[in-house]
Amino acid sequence: MKGLSYYIPAAAVVAAAAVALCWGAIFIRNLIREKRGRTACIKCKAVGPRAAAYPYLFLIPVVFGKTYGCAQEYLRTHMTPILSKRQIPTGQRACRVEIFECPRCGARQVEITDFLQVRGEEYAKGHYAFDYEAFAPLLEDWERMNHQMEVR
Repeated sequence: MKGLSYYIPAAAVVAAAAVALCWGAIFIRNLIREKRGRTACIKCKAVGPRAAAYPYLFLIPVVFGKTYGCAQEYLRTHMTPILSKRQIPTGQRACRVEIFECPRCGARQVEITDFLQVRGEEYAKGHYAFDYEAFAPLLEDWERMNHQMEVR
């Protein structure tokens, strides 16, 4: 008769496989949502559509392999609006900001993708979701800049 400890390694492998399978399913679900322009609300977890038809672009003073601390505070205080990827200097990172609105609770949030552009390809360095209100002034600055360029 085998003791309970005999089955522990097999149970650990099964548990690890179950966790990996769940994580993979969540990852794939989020990728599909992102492709369809939808995301989960950070407050109530309902799935909501993108509120703006276009992404906002910002430069950040971070180069190739450097990192920064508290993402929300750093990005909020260091992002500079730009109108196109052509304005990104070689080796410098930028952020794409998309706005989402929850159909259930009405909360708005921003999803920020920090990326490095290399030979036309984007390499994501971070992906964050924050409340809209903290980034509203930056998005308004971008809108004003975009409007001024359209008027010219």
